[in-house]
Amino acid sequence: MTDITKQEAAVEVQATMFDLLGRIAGLERDVFRTVGQGGPEFEAAHKAVVDFAEFTLRPWHRAAEGSLYPAAASVVRAQLLVEGLLGEWQTVEQAYSRLSCVSTDRVRVAADISALRVLLVVMLGKCMDLLVPALEEDGIDLSDAAEKLAAAAAGSQG
Repeated sequence: MTDITKQEAAVEVQATMFDLLGRIAGLERDVFRTVGQGGPEFEAAHKAVVDFAEFTLRPWHRAAEGSLYPAAASVVRAQLLVEGLLGEWQTVEQAYSRLSCVSTDRVRVAADISALRVLLVVMLGKCMDLLVPALEEDGIDLSDAAEKLAAAAAGSQG
């Protein structure tokens, strides 16, 4: 990403978050499509969610901790929000932990995947609707964050 405006960077940050939400929704749909029959298709759908959390969500959050959240340090009204987002990430990690355990209870696995998606909707929604606009209004340049977040989110696509 080169020579983008602050507004374009904010839009890019939000677009990356929308992409993550779309991807988890698609993965959840695949799990629900296969939960009744079980077997290899369900196991593959479950593994796809676990892989998404491990190889996309975790790197994305590390990028947010290293670029997006520090950008909020000078924005007083965003500091408490960032603290809350960090706490919410711990809940996301707990949901991921439950998902990554081997389980023969397909209904529980499907419920855990839905819980993960809901937690992400809430957390990323706060980032998109509250944090990014607050940073943009204060003139914070999110170009670096946009680039790092997009790279982290794209890391496992292919």
